[in-house]
Amino acid sequence: MSKVIYAEPDMNKKVKFDRGEMEERIVDIYVSADTLRDGETSTKKEETVDTAPINGPEDQQTDNRAIKDSEDKRNTLFQSFSLYKINATEERDQLQTIYNNLTRERDQLQTRYNNLTKERDQLQTRYNTLTTEKGHIQAKLFVIEQHCQKGWRYFDSSLYFLSTETKTWKESRQDCLERVADLVIINSNKEQTFLFNLHTRAWIGLTDSVTEGTWKWVDGTTLTTGYWGTGQPDNGGLFSGQEDCVEIYYGQDDPVKTWNDDKCGTNHNWICEKAV
Repeated sequence: MSKVIYAEPDMNKKVKFDRGEMEERIVDIYVSADTLRDGETSTKKEETVDTAPINGPEDQQTDNRAIKDSEDKRNTLFQSFSLYKINATEERDQLQTIYNNLTRERDQLQTRYNNLTKERDQLQTRYNTLTTEKGHIQAKLFVIEQHCQKGWRYFDSSLYFLSTETKTWKESRQDCLERVADLVIINSNKEQTFLFNLHTRAWIGLTDSVTEGTWKWVDGTTLTTGYWGTGQPDNGGLFSGQEDCVEIYYGQDDPVKTWNDDKCGTNHNWICEKAV
């Protein structure tokens, strides 16, 4: 029993054991280093250590080529992804530009549409106005034509009737009223000239019979601009007196100086006026 205890150890076995263990550790170290260098996961390192047999030089080259191929594939995928990302960004920018252009064009078209709609409405309003005016003009022309057939004359939106007989100022006015008119009221130089060119001596709608010296038209308005002849009005002078009604007197040289006051009971032609 003591012989067994003090027996010398078998050094050959020990060395053999240590050499195998060392070889395994060396393989471990190389595999771990390669795995870490190639960016592999810890799981793959464990699988490589646990499952892979101890490789020789040729197997190591094969593993290196596999790792390089994997790296190349990863690089290729990364480059493809990067290219795809660049293309997608460019396409997105192009689509955004197209969208912006279409939006701007839409807004321009909307503005143009609004302007055309406004213009159309204005034209429609103008058309309606012209249609209404056309109706009024046609009615005017009809009235003028009917009156001209009865001896009336048209000037500046009014109709004038020159009598062919003579009456007093009051009788003359009554005749005009029966014709749905009144004795003429002269409002302008042009109208005065037009009446002068009728070549007659006729009553007009002006009198101061209510208040001496205050001349008023038949519509109640006070005279502001008169076309009196020289020395008129004179109320008949010293001998005649009470000349309260006015006539237009053709026998003057100046067409805007032809009014004369005369006795209202005198018989003269007369001029009626009505608006069309």
